[in-house]
Amino acid sequence: MVLVMQIPVSHADWQVLRAIARGKGKPVVGTKLRVVPSHATKDGSFLTKLVDTGLLEVLKADTDPFEATYRLTAMGVEGAEYGLCEMDFEAFKKLRAKNT
Repeated sequence: MVLVMQIPVSHADWQVLRAIARGKGKPVVGTKLRVVPSHATKDGSFLTKLVDTGLLEVLKADTDPFEATYRLTAMGVEGAEYGLCEMDFEAFKKLRAKNT
C-alpha cells in the first residue's frame, strides 16, 4: 500500500505556478518567474526548491536559476490549479530530510 499525502502549496509558490500556467504550456525563463521581488526571491533558490519538490522541471539548464527555462510537471499543474499537490509519503520524507 502506498501512502499519498496532500501537500499545500505556499501562496508565493502558487503565484509562480500560476504565472507558468497562464503561459498555456510554453516554457518560461526564470527571470519572468520572480513574481514578488523580495529578499526571499533575489537569489533564485525558490526556483531550485520548486524543481526539487517536483512542481517544475528544467528544460534548459543554466548555472543561474534565473537564466534557466522551466515548465510545470503534472504535479505542478495540480498545484497551480488547486493549491495542493499529492506526493508519495516516502518521497515527502526524503524531501523533508534534504531541506532540514
